[in-house]
Formats: sequence, C-alpha cells, structure tokens
Amino acid sequence: MEENFPLEAFYTDIYGTYDRVNRVFTFGRDRAWRKRAVDVCLEKSPAEVLDVCTGTGDFILELAAEARLRKQHDGMRFKAYDLTATMLEEARKKLELKKKLELSKTGAPFPEVDFLQGDVRSMPFKNECFDAIGITFGLRNLLYENSHAGEHLSELYRVLKPGGVFVILESSKPGSLIWRVFNNIYLRFILPLIGGLISGNFKAYRYLASSSRNYYTRDRMKAILEEAGFSYCSGRSLFLGSVMLVVVTR
Repeated sequence: MEENFPLEAFYTDIYGTYDRVNRVFTFGRDRAWRKRAVDVCLEKSPAEVLDVCTGTGDFILELAAEARLRKQHDGMRFKAYDLTATMLEEARKKLELKKKLELSKTGAPFPEVDFLQGDVRSMPFKNECFDAIGITFGLRNLLYENSHAGEHLSELYRVLKPGGVFVILESSKPGSLIWRVFNNIYLRFILPLIGGLISGNFKAYRYLASSSRNYYTRDRMKAILEEAGFSYCSGRSLFLGSVMLVVVTR
C-alpha cells in the first residue's frame, strides 16, 4: 500500500463492525486459527510478548487468557501495538470486560495488557526485547504494495530476541487451482459486498479483499521473511490454503 492509501482512516471508520465482518468472512474459523497461533507463541513460555497490528485485540487477549489457564502468566508481560486509535479503544473495552467477567467468575484477576498506538516503522521498544511476536491478518497491511515494507520487517527483526519466535497468521493464495478460483470469486465479489453492507464502507473492504486475494503464497512469504534475516521454522496451510500459519525465528 502506498503512502497515500488511507488505511488508518479506513480502520478508523470500520472499527465498530470489524469483528462481525471477520466472523462472517472466515465462517467463524478465525477463532480456531488464532488458537493455533497462540499455542505456538506459548510453546517456550515467553516472558515478553508483542502483538503487532493488534486491531481490536482478539489475539493478545486470547493469548493472555490461555497463558493464565496454563498458569504461565506470572511474570509475563503482554503488549499490543496498532496504528489506529479507535481499534485500540475497542481492544481496551474488551480487556475491561474480560477483567470484570473473570473477577466475578473466578475471583482472580485477568492479566494486564498494555495497548500502544504507533507506526510499526518506529516502535518504542528496545532492541531484542520480545521472546515472541504475533501478527494475525495484519502483515499484508505492512507488506502488500507498501513502500515501507522493508522498514517494517527490519523493525520487527530488531525488537525480537535471538531465538525468539515470530508467528504469522495471514491470508494466502491457495495451491489448488480450483479452490483458488472459488477463493478469488469470494474475495472479489462477495466479501466486499458483505463487508460494505455491514460496515457502510465499501471502499475499505474492496481494499481488504483485494490485498487478501493478491497476497503471497506460503513459499513466497517464507522467501520474503528469510530475505529480511529471519530463519524459517515451520509453515502450515489452513482453510484449503486460503490462510497460512508461518513461524520464523531470529
């Protein structure tokens, strides 16, 4: 995305319906996919975790809840970072609701999550400070037709500790030609219509659908990350190849 593309304005406009469209867009499967990404992030019991392009906070809140369930949360610090203030406000509301529900249900506090606003090109974190970084359906916003793609990857590499994991859940091009045709039809015509009707912003969902449809294959994603200095650990195709879960390390 070029510098004049109003991505922040789009997300500012659609924040109130963003979660609902995601449920429709993924047929409700996004929750299960995030759970897989959470499991990978927690494998080595990280102390410092960062969720980049957190949006309304679903991933970091799921991660904090799972860490608490596994009794890994003591001493863990959860940070979430996004460009859009209205998205972060929704995330903070979700956190407060979770705190109230957990306190009334179990009498135990929910882990604290620090939500921060800013540009991924210049994050306010020290070098090599995170044991795990996660990004769910946000990496294409940093890389797809983006003149700052290299800076984004460089900054993510900078803040990840040596041996730390970078877990990516993202759209991808299916390997199957038949499924790719169906996927393209869905993303070209159906998602922009549904997203536009629900959110009232057809232009935003035309962009989001286009970036999903034209995004990389898993092999191309692997190559891009390796070119940025990351070491490939594993990759998995989900939803017949329309989604990828890629894990790299520093």
